[in-house]
Parts: sequence; C-alpha cells; structure tokens
Amino acid sequence: MISTKIKDGKGIESLIAILNDEDAKVRENAVEALGKIRDVRAIEPLISVLRDEDLDVRWKAVWALGEIGIPAIEPLINALNDNDPRVRENAVCSLGEIGSPAVERLIDSLKNGNPQVRWNAAETLGEIRDTRAIEPLIAALDDDNSRVRENAVSSLREIGIPAIIPLIVALKDGDARVQENAVWALIEIGAPAVEPLINALKFGDARVRENVIRGLGEIKDTRAIWPLIAILRDENPSIKENAIRALSNMGTSAVEPLIAALKNEDPLIRCRASEALGKIKDVRAVEPLIGSLKDENPRVRENAVWTLGKIGAAAVRPLIANLRDSDSRIRENAVWALGKIGGPAVEPLIATLMDPDTRVRENAVRALSKIGTPAVEPLIANMEDPDPRVRESIIEILGKIKDARAINPLITSLKDGNPRVRENAVRALSKIGSPAIEPLIATLKDEKPFVRISVVEALGKIKDVKAIEPLIASLKDADPSVRSNAAWALGEISVPMS
Repeated sequence: MISTKIKDGKGIESLIAILNDEDAKVRENAVEALGKIRDVRAIEPLISVLRDEDLDVRWKAVWALGEIGIPAIEPLINALNDNDPRVRENAVCSLGEIGSPAVERLIDSLKNGNPQVRWNAAETLGEIRDTRAIEPLIAALDDDNSRVRENAVSSLREIGIPAIIPLIVALKDGDARVQENAVWALIEIGAPAVEPLINALKFGDARVRENVIRGLGEIKDTRAIWPLIAILRDENPSIKENAIRALSNMGTSAVEPLIAALKNEDPLIRCRASEALGKIKDVRAVEPLIGSLKDENPRVRENAVWTLGKIGAAAVRPLIANLRDSDSRIRENAVWALGKIGGPAVEPLIATLMDPDTRVRENAVRALSKIGTPAVEPLIANMEDPDPRVRESIIEILGKIKDARAINPLITSLKDGNPRVRENAVRALSKIGSPAIEPLIATLKDEKPFVRISVVEALGKIKDVKAIEPLIASLKDADPSVRSNAAWALGEISVPMS
C-alpha cells in the first residue's frame, strides 16, 4: 500500500512522469496510485492518459479521475470536446463515476455550441440518474442534433419513474420533435409509464392522445387494452386508427376483450373492434364475427365481412354454413367474406354448388365470381358434373370471370346434352369475345330455338364481321325470334351489306 506521505510534490511528480513509461503495467499502477492519492495536480496528466493505447490503463484513468472527484469535473467537461473519441468516451465514464457533483456542470454543457459535448453530456446524465437532469434533458429533445436527442431519450429512460410525469407534460409541447422523442422515452421506460399514459388519454389535445396511444401500443401492457377499446368511439379518424393499431400490436392478449367489444352498445366501438381483430387475425374471433354478420348496423356487418376475409382459411367452413341462413343479409355478407378469402374458399364453394337449396347455390356462384382467377382451374375441372344445374352455374361464373383459359372448355359445353347448359355457354362466350366467334357461328344450327336466339344475341354483342354472312342466313330461320334477333345483331355490327 502506498503511504500518504507520497503526497509531497516530488512523489506526485515522479508518478506523473512514469505515466509515459513504455510498460503498460507500470503506467496502470502509476494511474492507480494517483487515483488513491487524489491530488488535483494529477488531473490534467490523467486526462491525457484517457487516450492511452492500452485499454486497462485508460479505464484505470477513468477510475482515478472519479476518485479525485469534484476538482476533476471542469477538466473532464473540457475533455468532452477532445478530438480523440477515446478521450471523450472515457471522460463520460469519469464524470459518471463522480456522479451528482457533476450534474449541474453537465446540465450547462447541454447548451454547449459543440454537439459532441452536448451528446456526451446527455449520455453522462443518464448514467448519473439525477432527477435534476430531467427538465434539461426534456429540453434537449428539441436539439438540432439527432444524436443529442437519442441520448436524451436514453438518459430519461435510465432516470425512469421520476421522469414519467415531466415526459407526459412534454407530450403537449408545441414542437413535434419533442413530442416524438418524449413518446420514445416513455416507451423505453415501459411498464411504469402505463398508468400515467392511460390517465393522459383524457387530454383534450388530439396530437397528445395520438402519441399516448402510440406509446401504449408499443409498450404492449394489457392494462391499456380496455382504455384503448373505450377510445375507439372517438370521432377523430387519426385517434381511431392509432387505437386500432395499438390494440393490434397487443396481439393475442387483446383478442378476448375485443371479442367482448363486438357486443358493445356503441356501433362505432363494434366496428372498430372488428377492424382490430382483422389485424390480429386470431381464429377465436371467427364465430363472434359471424355473429356480427347479423348486426343491425350495416357498417358493423361490412367490417365483420372484411375481418373474416382477413382471417382467411379458418373462416371458410363457418361462412359456408351461413350461406344457408334464413336472413338474406347473412347470406350476402358470407358471400362477400368468402370472396375476400379467395383461394382457400374455392373447393368448398364448388362443393356447395351441389347444395339442394337454390339460394345456397346462387350465393356460392356469387362468391366464386368474386374470387375470380384463382377459381378458374377448379371450376373447369368440375365442368362435367353430372348435375346440369351445377354445370350451368360453373359456366355462368366462368363467363363473369372472363379468363381465356375457359374458352375451350366453354366451347366444348356448346355441345352439352342439356340445352340450358348450352345456352349458358353461349352467354359466357359472348362475354369473352372474338376468340369464341367460330364455335358460336357453328351453334347457330342448334336444335333448340332459345339456344339459337342466345347465339344471335352473342354475335351482336361481339360485333365481329365474320358473323355477318351467318347472321344473314339466320334471317331465314324457322323461328321468328331468331330472325328478329338476327336483324338486330346485324344492325349492331354496323357494316354495310353488299
């Protein structure tokens, strides 16, 4: 142990001299000795040691300056301005070691003209965690330098609970940047900030509430779920969107409360609870949302459809069951939801085309037509169904989708044994257009007049000049309706006849 008698001038100077020794261990021990002696004459030499090439020597200098304490504060503050990043970093650590006595001087440094000094001061105040720094750090949230703002946020997080109320007050600041960084500081503080943030939902300023909601959504504490559900009734669309986003961030923990909110007396809350469930996409919501398809409010029903479509495959079977509901609104909304789900709904819907209930089959057709191109191949594969009604429905859907892959199968259906199927094939091909012109012309010889009428009408809609001569021939058809429609079709094609 070094005797306190070494504090005489000669001993101090000797120790300072060997701070330049070529051996790192010698330098380290000299630094340690100076730290134990705590003589102010060692401060400047020790600050120089903060740039030593040896890490252990530098860290020992940090400790030594911390041991010297208050007299080292000003030189260390100056060292925050040093060109060497190692010096700046270790000066921060030394000031952190000194602690509370350095706070006032560090607060002053938050206004230094050099951003380097400001961000190091902000960082150091977080390490000391002195409540005197809260207000100055909140002011630093408006600093022009992003790193100063980031360090201020981190330091407020380190100070923790005492910083919460001042940070919530800062949410009212007129500067959006201060608000933004105050939110992030509260988010960093986490769970202890939840109750004060919930109380802040009562603030009148919409911007403040938006930031509070965002903070609660990022912290993801379940205590915030019901207050966020309650704020769904807000008429401000931005508040509503932020609340939905916050609840969806809560994930599965918010599902049961949101399901309960589907029965809230306020239709606005029912709507927005549905939207939040659509973002979470939890299968537990399927049955309650199907119940919402019967809601008296059309917006609630519409949102339930949207949400079921978002949940996807898990909703298909229950929705198909609702295609036979006695309430036409339920059937219609089930169709819309199945149409939004798309691919996973195709095969079950095709099977539903054979349902004995006409309304169910009709709704399945509508759903498949809304699904569009993903339904084409499975529909084509079922075009030889033994039930002509199913074949009619499939052809009708393919006509609405207008996919070129269906042309040849539809042409084949022009020779179907059932005349109603042939008629539907004509109508479907008329929607697809010119690629079907030759097979349609050939069908002008169909034995059934109503099929020939459909062909003539189709040719008039397609307006292809190749149909002119065959249509002229149809002016002599035995059926007057065929002749009448052939005349109309020739007029639609609008080409002078020679």
